[in-house]
Amino acid sequence: MGRLVISSGIMPAGPTRRRFLQTAASALPALAGEPKFAQTDVFRQGEGGVHTYRIPALIETRRGDLLAVADARHENANDLPNRISLVLRRSHDQGRTWSAIRTLRAVEQGGVGDASLLRDPGTGRIWCFHAFGPPGIGTPTAKPGAVTGPETLQVHALTSDDDGETWSAPIDLTPQIKDPSWRAMFATSGTHFATRRGRFLVPVAVFEGSGPSSVRNAYSDDGGRTWKVGPAIAPGTDESKCVELADGTVLENMRNGKTRAIARSHDGGVTFDAVTHDEALIDAVCNAGLARYRHGGRDLLVFTNAAAPTRRNLTVKFSSDGGRTWPQARVLHAGPAAYSTVLPLRDGTLAVLFECGERSPYERIAFARFDPAWVLAG
Repeated sequence: MGRLVISSGIMPAGPTRRRFLQTAASALPALAGEPKFAQTDVFRQGEGGVHTYRIPALIETRRGDLLAVADARHENANDLPNRISLVLRRSHDQGRTWSAIRTLRAVEQGGVGDASLLRDPGTGRIWCFHAFGPPGIGTPTAKPGAVTGPETLQVHALTSDDDGETWSAPIDLTPQIKDPSWRAMFATSGTHFATRRGRFLVPVAVFEGSGPSSVRNAYSDDGGRTWKVGPAIAPGTDESKCVELADGTVLENMRNGKTRAIARSHDGGVTFDAVTHDEALIDAVCNAGLARYRHGGRDLLVFTNAAAPTRRNLTVKFSSDGGRTWPQARVLHAGPAAYSTVLPLRDGTLAVLFECGERSPYERIAFARFDPAWVLAG
């Protein structure tokens, strides 16, 4: 299903290179037993009369079910403004089988999309953040001058207190986090988290005037009742993921051209140090997945993305030093691939929900579940 590869980047040559790789490999905890790997398709292009399913989001509920959410792009594969609904499938058996597709949210006029999921570790409440575009409104057509309304691309949320069986009415978060001067903003799709102190962190892409987007983090310190947004991390950055490291540092990993942009925060993900680029994380200018894996004495960062100049080569990478090096990697899908999100499960395995296909990256959204040994085995 793949092959063991070493992350691209600047590396020494000859004997020095061999010593580097041996040291990097030994830095990761030894893993015993037969590697486990399973994969299945969750959404397929054309299923249910939908033109294309895009934008994977994934969460594990309090009782251990998996929820997979995606855009149902009814008439074409394009972003808002187009007719898009949010759909959901559930798995009771760690992704082996999935329920029938269920509509999570559809609107009579306009569209909704780009879902991300977060589970409150204290209450188990699940949040589904997403974009709502009134008729004719998407990132290219939204306008400054109002914090919400018919010309504003809005950030909405649904919540569920029963493991995703029922959901609240939509909550418009835009007035709390949008500056009137901003043309558009949306929350990055995928999977988000709460810090050890309970802060919800949701990365957002902001478009100020006619310029490029920049990443900021929306955050809540009271379980989602109120929200604030931090300053821009860097101009020209787009969809991003963040993770809290063992020492409390928040690492932001951002879409920003041919390699991923990286920044670190020491105040819980609000303000950040200077931005650098990780030459080991080649990128196809695409949304990616990032998570911290803690299980059985292991503490790793897991990163997934289309590791190529174009949208293909969906790859899983491990870091044991807080994202400073990525010595272990394995290709999950060598063909066309795009967005992904990664989630450590409570049984110690890892789950990745990702876009892939044979001719196009958007033919299906697949689910893969494996243990770390699968990545290391090759």
